[in-house]
Amino acid sequence: MLQKKSFRLLALPASIAAVLLSSSLLLTGCDGDDGDDGDDGVDGQAGVDGADGITNFITVGLKRLATAPLGAEFTGLYLNSDNTLFLNVQHPSSSNTTADTAGKLFDKGSVGVIVGQDFSALPENFGALDLPVTTAEKEVVMTAVGSYQVLSQQGDALNDGSSMGDIIALDGTTLIKSSNDPDFNGVIPDGNGGFYVYSNWEDRPGSMSRIQVGGLTDTGYTTIIQEGMIDFSSVGGTWVNCFGTVSPWNTPLSSEELYFDDTADWFNPDYEYFDNPQSLATYFGYPTDGSGDWPNPYRYGYIVELGNAADAVVANVTVNKLETMGRYSHENSVVMPDQRTVFLSDDGTGVVFFKFVADVAGDMSAGTLYAAQITQAAGVDDPAEAVLGIEWIELASMSETDIETVIASYDGTFADANYITDEQVCDWAESKTSTDLSCDEDTTVDPNPFSDDRVAYLESRKAAVALGATGEFRKMEGVNINYGLASTWWNGGAADGDQAYMYMAMSSFDKTMSDDEGAIQLNGDNGKCGVVYRMQLMRNDQGEVDVKTMVPAIVGGPYYADRSVNECNVNNISNPDNLLILDDGRVLIGEDTGNHENNVVWVFDDPAI
Repeated sequence: MLQKKSFRLLALPASIAAVLLSSSLLLTGCDGDDGDDGDDGVDGQAGVDGADGITNFITVGLKRLATAPLGAEFTGLYLNSDNTLFLNVQHPSSSNTTADTAGKLFDKGSVGVIVGQDFSALPENFGALDLPVTTAEKEVVMTAVGSYQVLSQQGDALNDGSSMGDIIALDGTTLIKSSNDPDFNGVIPDGNGGFYVYSNWEDRPGSMSRIQVGGLTDTGYTTIIQEGMIDFSSVGGTWVNCFGTVSPWNTPLSSEELYFDDTADWFNPDYEYFDNPQSLATYFGYPTDGSGDWPNPYRYGYIVELGNAADAVVANVTVNKLETMGRYSHENSVVMPDQRTVFLSDDGTGVVFFKFVADVAGDMSAGTLYAAQITQAAGVDDPAEAVLGIEWIELASMSETDIETVIASYDGTFADANYITDEQVCDWAESKTSTDLSCDEDTTVDPNPFSDDRVAYLESRKAAVALGATGEFRKMEGVNINYGLASTWWNGGAADGDQAYMYMAMSSFDKTMSDDEGAIQLNGDNGKCGVVYRMQLMRNDQGEVDVKTMVPAIVGGPYYADRSVNECNVNNISNPDNLLILDDGRVLIGEDTGNHENNVVWVFDDPAI
């Protein structure tokens, strides 16, 4: 412990004391006339700037838990009920040649798990990883606790006759490609002491695999059955299956990231990403030159629920798209303990924070969709200080059945180019608000071009902005809670109530979050490194789970534009992506960054709670 210093007055030498005494006597003499003011002196020159301060510090509460192989990001963070931590290695460099202690090379996408550590009781004082320095350290998965077990890798043979990561066409046999991009893991008990592991393959079209594991020891699972790939043909395939969660009723919720700001581009052969809808045409067996039928754009961009997930037969797993939660670039959805409220993140530039509230608990087939209108704290642009207030704007209420009927009306050919226009979005918004809006040129309040609220569900982002929601977020990634802590709070448990928080990763806060327009205007100097927000859960006036503020919990950076690697400070987060909240409230932050040579999973002990 630091010792406080004590001070005492020292006796002055007699000569100095005499001088001070005579000076004080002079000061006590009769007052003379004040002298004239002297001329102002010349300002001195500014001093030389000091050297930059030391930057090799670790942000308060932050520790490295794991580092990814070169070229890879960590995905699929999932805390299993047996207290293991599932974690995937996505798109590692094919040039990696170093094998780990189990003989595994990380030159292809890998589904895996950290074993040998009870993550429900991760010590506060575990020894954090240092920054990888040698090639051997950089090319493998390094962990601060336990060890990393590879469960399956791209290309592994599966029992259904396919290979891990295969993207299969609608006909069930044609191989479109082999994916190197495992993402979300959803782990479901199999009823016999083991688990079914559902893993997204984030590609175009998307896919999902299932393996079965059991017989856990300190060194890993002793039983691994490579079962097969999920058949998505009943919903016309999926698209860029990204992060996800498992619902309270034990169904994996996968997210389709729809990277189409303008649906018109789906039918535009000059669009730079036109090969994306072409890949879906390949999935269906349609001509890719647009000479025939074409995929319906409104069949993609939703939360996908895997029902009957614990069935022993993979073919019995059901698939359903939850269109009630809107169509946009879904990164994640998380169901609250009221089993009605769902918060949803939207990945891209100039995007929206959404909320869905089901009519009936546990039934997502009908409900109301909302979008966030943001107010930034007055006079504060520091991203570490700027609190964002939230007001929810109601978009619409429709049932899944009605939305699916509307979607089917847009089936057709490439030449049909059938989609909702921006003018129709504007007219719908004017009819909803009874206001003439600036999104069109006329000065009248136009009627709804449709007999329903399809615009809110099929063009959700544009609909939200037209009604006044904030469409300025940048690279909105994982949003998550610890379901146990949140449930305890919701059900009146005072002990853990102060840890009932939701967190959201914003991979970047540059561009639309740091310009001088709109509701969000942050200082973007370190915007390329990202920020994680904390949101305290509350019960609103309608008796639902809600949030009212987004508070910056940790901000990445500093950002060094002149570096060739590690442009974001290596001892802080960079481009946060997957989030997971442990049972004690600590947050695991997985990176998806090109600004760290090796991506990291951090443990963040939020000092504010």
